[in-house]
Amino acid sequence: MTRTQQVIQEQYEVALDRLRNGGGEKSYTGYLYAQGLDKILKKCGEETFEVCIAAKNDDPAETVGELNDVLYHVTVLLCFSGVTLEAVMADLNRRCQTKGEGVDALYSVVAGRRDSGDETSYTAYLFREGLDKILKKVGEAASLLLIAGKAGDRSAIAEESGDLLYHLLVMMVEKRIPPEALAEELERRSGKTGNLKTFHTSDHTT
Repeated sequence: MTRTQQVIQEQYEVALDRLRNGGGEKSYTGYLYAQGLDKILKKCGEETFEVCIAAKNDDPAETVGELNDVLYHVTVLLCFSGVTLEAVMADLNRRCQTKGEGVDALYSVVAGRRDSGDETSYTAYLFREGLDKILKKVGEAASLLLIAGKAGDRSAIAEESGDLLYHLLVMMVEKRIPPEALAEELERRSGKTGNLKTFHTSDHTT
């Protein structure tokens, strides 16, 4: 398992553990679970809006931070709704016409489509249209995810999460943000050192 996929997997496992076992009174994840579905969906929508603004403002550091916020809150939604990360990755692979690949490899696939000049490729089409079109599709995907989440449709949640992640990957390629940047930021936030991870205590303690 590659680095970025591993830290995303670890984030999912921690969020699932918080759901099952709680995280103490300072756990932000536990707070979200206690607040319920509407709060989680609200945060998913807010963070997606903020990542679009950061990308539009051409702020790489802020964009990476907001990307991690989106991934984190979507992960909380997945766990709360009983949707596996595997189901989301399967849908993401389907969209990229691959199978069993992690985020790092899928980033390379998307980047390859950007440079292919293939007139029949939807991914290449997005790059030709530019950032505004890509961000519009990110927003649309997030809206559909919120609708699926509110309906409690697990299959649709997995599908729309895959759609959102796909368009975020396109955005990352467009903005020249490598997947390693996501891993580095997530590791920094989680206080991970080497193969061991301990979660820091703050207002947003996991």
